[in-house]
Amino acid sequence: LLSLLVGFLMVQPLCVFTQAQDAAAHVEESGPVEALQISLGRDSPNLGGNTFRDAFIAMTLNDTLGLEVSRIVNEISFSSTAGIAFDRASLTPDVEAAGATIEVETSEIQGEVVTIRVTISNTGPLPNGIIANLVFTVTKEFTLEEVGNEEHLIPLENSVMAFTPDDQEIAQVLGESGGIDLAYAPVVFACFFYMH
Repeated sequence: LLSLLVGFLMVQPLCVFTQAQDAAAHVEESGPVEALQISLGRDSPNLGGNTFRDAFIAMTLNDTLGLEVSRIVNEISFSSTAGIAFDRASLTPDVEAAGATIEVETSEIQGEVVTIRVTISNTGPLPNGIIANLVFTVTKEFTLEEVGNEEHLIPLENSVMAFTPDDQEIAQVLGESGGIDLAYAPVVFACFFYMH
């Protein structure tokens, strides 16, 4: 009984110490990022085996600094041997209704890298949220063995510049990369009654 009591007294402070460490680590990990964020999404366009639809990548503005952003310039790069091609870009309806415009320039292939420059401009501030959609086509005939069932990600690197309505460059800008996952994820059917 005495050893049980001593063990309980020793474990209790250890648990408190561990919880305090976990809480401190969680605060560090989930602390707010002090930067304007423009991120690219991910899509999985594999319809089964080696049948692909177009890949739709959302471009999202997250203004955590509370700045007014009127122009964003994204340089999106990917491998020229990846088996994808840029097709088009369009503004979301609310961004287009606000009077914004989009301009896309495709650069020459340099080495094995393709770079697309997407510029979104407005006279006033751009709204937070999804501001544009990018469409890529799968140009290569992939076999199931090539793409497999595990992640087969083609990264879309995202380098960003942003400007205020008076054309001042915003220094604290973070561009989050996106990607296109070509892996085949088979649909699994399950019996509802069996699972309950």
